[in-house]
This record gives sequence, C-alpha cells and structure tokens, in this order.
Amino acid sequence: MKNVSDMLNQDFITARVDQNLGSNNRTYARFSWVRSATIAAPVFPNAFADFRAQTQDNKNLSVVGSWIRNLRPTLINDFRYTHGNRYNLVRAAGTGSGKNGEIGIKGVDPERFARVTVAGLSTLGSAASQQRIQTPILTEQVIDTLTWVKGRHQLKTGFEFRYSLNQDKNTPTTGGLFAFNERATANALAALLLGWVNSAQLTATDPLNTRSDFYGAFLQDDWKIWSKLTLNVGLRWDLDTPRWEKDNRQSGFDPSVSNPVAGVPGIVTFSGVDGRGKYAHDFDKNNLGPRLGFAWRVRNDLVVRGAYGIAYNGEYNVAVPNVLASGFGLNGSFASPDGGLTAAFLLKDGMPPVTKEPLGPGLGAVKPPASPRSAASFIQKNQTNGYAQQWNLTVQKQLLGNMLVEAAYLANVGHKIGGPNVDTNMIPLVNGRGPDRQDQQKRPFPQFNGVTQVSPPWGNSTYHSMNLKAEKRYSNGLNFLMNFTWSKFLDDVQGGNELGGNEGNGYTHIALRKLDKSYSGSDIRLRYVGSTVYELPFGKERHWKIQNRLANAVAGGWGLSLIAELRSGPPWGAIEQTNLSNTFSTAQRPNLLRDPKIDGERLRGEMLARYFDTAAFQAPGAGIFGNAPREPGFGPGYMGVDASIHKRWALGERKGLLFRGDFYNLPNRPNFANPAAVRGRADFGRISAIAPGTNGRLLQLGMRFEF
Repeated sequence: MKNVSDMLNQDFITARVDQNLGSNNRTYARFSWVRSATIAAPVFPNAFADFRAQTQDNKNLSVVGSWIRNLRPTLINDFRYTHGNRYNLVRAAGTGSGKNGEIGIKGVDPERFARVTVAGLSTLGSAASQQRIQTPILTEQVIDTLTWVKGRHQLKTGFEFRYSLNQDKNTPTTGGLFAFNERATANALAALLLGWVNSAQLTATDPLNTRSDFYGAFLQDDWKIWSKLTLNVGLRWDLDTPRWEKDNRQSGFDPSVSNPVAGVPGIVTFSGVDGRGKYAHDFDKNNLGPRLGFAWRVRNDLVVRGAYGIAYNGEYNVAVPNVLASGFGLNGSFASPDGGLTAAFLLKDGMPPVTKEPLGPGLGAVKPPASPRSAASFIQKNQTNGYAQQWNLTVQKQLLGNMLVEAAYLANVGHKIGGPNVDTNMIPLVNGRGPDRQDQQKRPFPQFNGVTQVSPPWGNSTYHSMNLKAEKRYSNGLNFLMNFTWSKFLDDVQGGNELGGNEGNGYTHIALRKLDKSYSGSDIRLRYVGSTVYELPFGKERHWKIQNRLANAVAGGWGLSLIAELRSGPPWGAIEQTNLSNTFSTAQRPNLLRDPKIDGERLRGEMLARYFDTAAFQAPGAGIFGNAPREPGFGPGYMGVDASIHKRWALGERKGLLFRGDFYNLPNRPNFANPAAVRGRADFGRISAIAPGTNGRLLQLGMRFEF
C-alpha cells in the first residue's frame, strides 16, 4: 500500500434576505447550494481492485424561510419552513472497468470488478456500493411555535411536520461479491486460489421511492414561582410514520405461514398484497415525553438546577431507503451449507444464475435440502421508537475575579434502542452451544440463506457522569474554560460511529443477547478539555506600557491562545477470525483466560507490537461461544494541544495588519488507533495506525490586511 491524498472540490452559493414588515412582523429567507465532489484515491497499484477508491458527487439545495409575528405584546408566533433537496452519487473505481469480463468471472456484470473478501487479508474491490444514485432526497419541514406571556407564566406550544422522500437506485454488488475462508483448506488464500467460494451475493434493486413523515407537538410552561425559583413543565409527542414505498415495492417476512415451495414455515410478503397495508410495520403512537426542570437561586452567587425528561429517537438506527426489496430487482445469495467445508460453488463456474421471479409467497425459496439462492429481510411488526430517560443536577458557584465553578451529575438511560441489522436465521442452541458441524437444514428457515431483521429495537444503554467546570470570563486580558468529565457508558448494541469497539462484534447469537452487554465503544472514562486566551500585558495600551513606538511594534500587543484535550482510550473488542460456532451466527468471541492488560512502562515500539497480552485469549472451539466480553480492554489515550499567537498593528483609525501563527498538535505527539483485535490474524494485538483525524505537527502562518 502507499500513502495517498484524496481530492475534494467544493462550491458554495449562499444568499439571505431579512425584511421587517412594520414593527410587528419580521421575515427572513435563506438560500444555500453546495456541491461537494470527492475522489478517494487508491492505495493499491490497480485502482479497480482497491477497497476504498471511489468517486462521490453530492449536491445539496436548502431554502429556509421564517415569519415572526407579534400578535400582541405578550403573544408571539414563529413560523418556519424548510425545503431540502439532495443528490448523491457513489461510484466505485472498478465500475465500468470491464475487469470481470477480462478476468473471466461468469454470471456477473462484465463491466465491473467484483468485491473479493479473503479472511485475514485486505478486501479486493469496493467495500461500499459499486454504484448508487439517490435523487431526489427530498425534505419539506414546517414548524410553528406560539409563545404567550401571562403573569408569572411563559407558555409555549407548537407543532412540527416533516415530509421525507428518497428515490434510490442501488446496484451494490452486480459485479459480484465473493467470500473465502480457511475452513476447508486451513488457509483462506488457498481457498481463493482453488476458487472454493464460501459465500457470494449479487444484488441490484429496482428504483425505490421510499417515504416517511414525522409529526410532533409540544406544550411547555416556564413558571416563575417566585423571584428565586423557576419551574419548567412540558410534554412532547412524537410520531414517525413507518417506512413505505410509493408503488408498494416493499417486502417483508412472515415466519408463521407455510412456504408453498419449501413446505416449511417462512414466506416473503409484499405491501399491498393479500390484505397487507402499505406500511412496513405498525404505528408507534404513544411516544409521550414529559419534561420537568427547575432553577433555584439559593444566594446571589449560588444556583442549583435540575431536570428530568424523556426523549425519543427515530424508528430506525440507520437510514432505510434501500432495504426490504426482495422481488424488486436481483437478489442472489449463495452460501456453503456447512460454513465453508463444502463450497457454495466453484469460482471457475461463475455465479449461479440470478433472475427476477414473479411475486408470490414462494419467492426466492427452495425445497430443502436444495441449496438456497436468496435471502429475505423484514422490520418487526411492532417496531417501536427508542427512547432515553435523561436527568441532571447542577450546582453553580460564582467566585471572585469573574470566576465560575460548576459541578454536575448527568445521566442518560436508553431503552428499545435500534441495533445493527441481524440475521435471525441462526441454528437454535442446545444447552447453550451450537452443533459440532454447521448444517443449513438445521436453520429455522432452511429455504433461505439469511432472514435479516432491520434495526431490531432491543438495545439498552446507561450513561452516568460527573462533570466539573471552571470558567473565567474575560478580564485583565485573560479568559479560560476548563471541563473535566468522569463517566461510565454501558450498552448491549453497537452504535453506528463508535470511537472504539470492533465492527462485527456487536452480536454473537440472538439467544445470547445477555453476552452483548459491555462497555460502549464510545465509553471515554476520563476526559479533560481546556481553552484559554491571554493578551500579554506588554504594549502601549496594556498594563506594562511600552512608550517607544519601535519597541511597541516589536514586543507589544501580542496574544496567545491554547486548546488542549486529554482523554482515556476507547474500548476494543476481540473476535475470532473464523466463526466456528456452527450456527450461522453473527460472530464468535474467544475465551478470556485472564486480564489482557499489560502493566508497567514499556518502550513505544514494544507497545505498538503487542498492545495487550494476546496469550490471554484462546479459541473457544467448535460450537462454543467464548466467555470474552464484547469489550475486554481499553485502547491508547489521546492528547491534543493546539496553540496560536497573534498581533495586530494599527494603521490609522480604520486599517490594520493582523499576524497570526497557528500550531496544530504542538507537542507533535502521535495518537494511536486501537489495536487489531481479530484473533487468528497475524496482526492480533498490534497497533498499525494512528487515530482518525490526527496528524503530525502543522504550522500555519498568516498575515491579513484589514480595512
């Protein structure tokens, strides 16, 4: 691999108009258009085979309008409207390359290049969609809020409506996706050379026009009971309409109905057919969120605040414009019946034929023991919105010298949180373990490869923290703000953009959900953030006056600023390279023999080569789920210090010259990413990358003429 630079071209057009229509009406409108074109450069010599090389074109149009009207001195209405329209194109470097035809891979689009995954090695071909076009991605939003001041009460009420549409044409794997593991050969690369395919997919959906709406309403009263005590009481209601498709191109799954082809339970269903409605699932209508808070001024220099509320998430943990498309496009899914010992097919024979089938209850099914050729997906009928109970208690104290200190306790407890998609077509456990040999016919729905539940609402989380804050407001040329947080964050589902964790390690088996509770991948136990600006007290108009003009021009009027962040490392999670649970489960974790943390001081090279005790992990064996927790350890911490210096020279009354020097990562300290944590790979326990978003020391100097 090589170091590369990605290319980003952006264009912005922004316009705003403000207009007062008399003393009681204020309006404004804002127009914004942004185009962002990105080219992700390849790190492999051949771009078509690169796992990251792609082009992306994104256009975003936004129009916002507002009308604030004073109906009476104590009655104000605020109306807002937003129109958003976005275009998004993602195209892999291998799309249009013709490499499949050149190499001779059969049964797939010859103008593309397949995605090839080999256990323990880097992926060949795009890890994202081979081509996807979304246009329009349309949003219309209306918000209206009415405020009424009545005596000691300030009442607010309002509503929100949001219309959402996404037209999506996605051909993620028409060039083919082929996976190889080491079960049959003891080496996944050998399986590739033999063409011993473990699993394969070919997917291309018809254009989908998915829709969803949102409704919200609230009522709140800020009641000033007396001069030192204010009470806040409110109630909010949220409603998301379930996903639907304008032309009923939406599938589902019914596990109880007998399949006419397979003769066993489990059929693909379709919106608008056999009495089914257009929605993917039932409505969740009881999303009431109470809010209660208070602010008590105990003394002029001491305030206590507290609050409790329930807030609701959206219905899904990820975007769902291109799911539930069985029967609406090409959907080929092939897998080894025993985890790789037997090939799904030989690569030299090409992908088995994938064709569109007539819609019906037997769609995609085969009669066991025939090898399945497709997969199904669904959102559960009683899908619910996740919610979080949030509460806090804060004590704030004013000190001398414009100083303020604050201590706060914050908590956030979530329930019914949408988790990552999960294949529910797992072999049931017997006495807590899987079989000695993986067998397709033991799956609940042997007529399908996978039966994926989209965004299962079964997650739980708990977050508790203590936050200490010290602030000095600007005086005598100095201000600073410092925050220290001590927290603990647990959950049993993985988030979409966690700082740590191990992607793919969120679940083991659906019957063992209790084993998924662990530190969240975003659990940062200790974190300090501080910033300060200090105007040095030397200069003609400062405390230590410099009267000489030349000396003042050189030494006077300088300022310094500093931003620092120090935090402990995020968790990491260990996982087996080859899943030998024999249940078609999501993942298999190893056994943990002892605490993997290596204590004591070590040289940096030793730490990078072996961050944790790799011998503390052991293969659990066939059919057994290891006892290692989802996140058994924490990765390297982070320290970032940025500084700047600045000075301004006055050139008359209205002109000036400003010099600024910025120093990013001033100490030039490397911040390392988490260690590789796939047991069985050669890099297990090794750190081979820096943390995302970090760089070496950067120096930027600038001079600006002001007039």
